[in-house]
This record gives sequence, structure tokens and C-alpha cells, in this order.
Amino acid sequence: MDIVKILVKLRSFLFIGMVFLSVSAIVSISNEAACSQADGKTLQPIIVGQPGHDDYGIPLYLADKLGYFKEEGLAVQFMNFKSSPLSVASLLAGEIQFCLTSYDQALKTFEKGKILKIVLTTTEKHPWCLLARPEIKSINDLKGRTISAKMPGSGPRAFATSIVIQGGLDPNKDVTFVDLPETAILPAYINGEIDATVGSGIRKAEMLSRGAVVLADMNDPAQHKAVLEADTFPLKVILATDDYLKDNPQIAQKFVNAAYRAMQWEKTHSSAEIAEKVAEYFLGSVSPEVIDDIRRAFSHTGLVTAEGHTAIEKQSLGVGLISKPVAMESVVDMSYQGTAAAK
Repeated sequence: MDIVKILVKLRSFLFIGMVFLSVSAIVSISNEAACSQADGKTLQPIIVGQPGHDDYGIPLYLADKLGYFKEEGLAVQFMNFKSSPLSVASLLAGEIQFCLTSYDQALKTFEKGKILKIVLTTTEKHPWCLLARPEIKSINDLKGRTISAKMPGSGPRAFATSIVIQGGLDPNKDVTFVDLPETAILPAYINGEIDATVGSGIRKAEMLSRGAVVLADMNDPAQHKAVLEADTFPLKVILATDDYLKDNPQIAQKFVNAAYRAMQWEKTHSSAEIAEKVAEYFLGSVSPEVIDDIRRAFSHTGLVTAEGHTAIEKQSLGVGLISKPVAMESVVDMSYQGTAAAK
């Protein structure tokens, strides 16, 4: 039985395991709620959900490593999820306080009648690319092929779908999408079970080292403009529920303050310095060369613009993630960013 079939069969078991680990992490963090700083002040425990160790979570990892969260009185822990829809579900359930995910999750959730607010973006540009086997020379060559792009309804699936459509293919008929855990993507590619996948940063470097080719790369300004029809695209954002922000505005402000400071630090330091600081958040190491590629998309202000919102809204409509436009003010609250930037 090939790896894709095995993984599909085991998906429910993986999800149960993920839930168990998530609950364990919550219990662990709850036990740390009473942790104190040297001055005796208790830190406020905060859980940030993320779809695995995320390249574009680096500003948050820096805020943690540099002690900025602690200086704001926060004890931040990161919880990994298989995909963004699962982390958003945990956010809505009140199990986590913030979520690092793609902008379109706020749009999709709003259309379902629940309000999530974007308080910061970590990216000014769209950073992803579509990688494929070396014999695949164009998007049209993907016809009849298998693509791994996270879960239906996720940002990677929306991106891959939009690229397939722009290449003249029908995503529902001409290609097959499979839902694989992050750790299974590279083995599936090596074993011939998938032909293409969405990647950036570490994943992009791994795939290229194994002969993959880039079919579409949003880190190329010309392709970014041609594909997305915009110069800005705040793909990765920090979400919180509207209720949480109303009940905890001071905590939200402290969180954004720390993240904003980390963005300023990143802007003035080398990729080698950044790689050293964030290595532990990537379960080992990340090279300065990979950081060079990743940081090309970073935002140094965290500000979401009207142009960025419109670009993401257009893509979300085009791939059927949402059925009608969503007003920017319905899903974005830049008041915290404004206060942090004014300091």
C-alpha cells in the first residue's frame, strides 16, 4: 500500500493523537501559569496556535527568544496543529489565545458567522512557491498529477488552487489534491507519491536540493505582481477572537508590542544572527541562506493595508473559499499595531 493511502487511512488516528498532544500542551502551560519573573511578578500565560513550525512565525519566535514577551508580562507557548483550519477551530473554542495563520481564515470564518480579528501581519508579500518534479516544466504539465497542499480550506490549498486555475487547468478535474501532514510531504515526494507541493523557506530548500523545480515563486516581484495583481499580500497574520480582544485589550496590546519590537530587531540584524536566535523553534537549525529567502516577504510594521486586503479577498473569491466580499473592518483591527508603532 503506498504512503498516501496509508496516511489517508491513518488520518483519524493522527488527528486523535494531535488532540491528545494539544490537550497535554494546554495542561503543561496551565501548570506554568504561576511562573514568576525575578521581580516576583506573575507572567500571563498565552498560547499561540500555528500550523507547524512556521517560517513566517519568526517575528514571534524572536519576540520570545529576545525576552520581549516576558518584558510585557507574558509567558508565550507555541502549539503546533496539522493545518490552519484546526488551529482556528481551537481559537474559536477558547483553547488558545492567538493564532498564526493565513489571512483568508478570517474571511472564511466571518462568512460562517464568527468574527476573528487580524491584529498584525508578519508578511508584507506573499512568500510561497509551487514546487514540482523536474520533468514538470509548466503548470499545464500538472494535468493528471497529484499535489499536496494541506487541508481543504487552508491557505496552501487556496494558493495551489489559484495557480492551477491560472495555468488553465480545472482543480477539481485535472489534478488530484491529497491532504498530508507536514512531516509526510517530503517522504511522499521522494517515494513518488506526490508530484508537486506548496513550499517556502526550509521546505523550498529541501525540495530544491532533491531536484525539484519552481513552477511559480511569489518571492519573485514580477511573478508576485502577475499572479496576485498586487504588490502587497499580507498572507501570514495573527488572529484573535473578537470576544477575546474585547475582554483582554491590554493583553492583546502587550502581545502586539512585543511582536512589533521583534520586527524592528529583525530589520537591523543579519540572517546569521536571526538563524542563531530561532534555531530551537525549528527543532534544530535553520541556515542563514534559508533565512535570506524567508525574510524577503517580512513586514516590518505589521500593518495591513487596503490593497493587501483586496488582493487576498480577490484570491479567496476566485478559488471559492468565500462566496462574497468581506469588508476589511469586519476582520481587521489595526489599533494595537498603531499603538505599538507610536511608542
